[in-house]
Amino acid sequence: MSYPQPVQKLIQELRRLPGVGPKTATRYAFYLVHSPEEKIKAFQNSLQELHDIKLCQNCFKPFDRRQDKELCPICRNEKRDSSLLCIVEKEADLNSIEKIQSYRGLYFIIGEARLFFDSSKLKKRLTVLLKRIKNNSEIKEVILAINSTPEEQALINFLKKQLSKTNVKISQLRQGLPRGAELEYADSQTLKSALEERKINNN
Repeated sequence: MSYPQPVQKLIQELRRLPGVGPKTATRYAFYLVHSPEEKIKAFQNSLQELHDIKLCQNCFKPFDRRQDKELCPICRNEKRDSSLLCIVEKEADLNSIEKIQSYRGLYFIIGEARLFFDSSKLKKRLTVLLKRIKNNSEIKEVILAINSTPEEQALINFLKKQLSKTNVKISQLRQGLPRGAELEYADSQTLKSALEERKINNN
């Protein structure tokens, strides 16, 4: 017995989300099917509002395009330390570092390691990153705030090799974070210590 066509289509779209398999997608779909109309409308509106989001030209952080700016609020903030550039995989990692309220430098979202080596879209970010560093003499240190799974270690090694062609200092978070743990789930004190006691890599 097959599901109605609209439900099948919704399940198919939900399966495109990271970590969502067929069973989870089906459960989500029928949750929406049985939801009150106002909840469905709220869900539709939230998706529609994504059209108002754009990516910062400098760091790829999403922000509200209705601000009529090309750079996100962090990149536009002249009080930030422009000599420090922290490279993270995803927006959640950036938010985790911002929450500790001790890092005042800038950011760059490189994209998730598991997708990086197979995605031309994400590789374009590397081109933007290197151009940004080479064209901005204010950047003195690049901090690799990336997790330590095998895939992510491969990304770290790749970035080190590329960044070694520049004149910036390269550093990594202190190895106080649990190996393989997600940066976004680290407690604030551990993340703060890992950042403040970061290890400098010799080019």
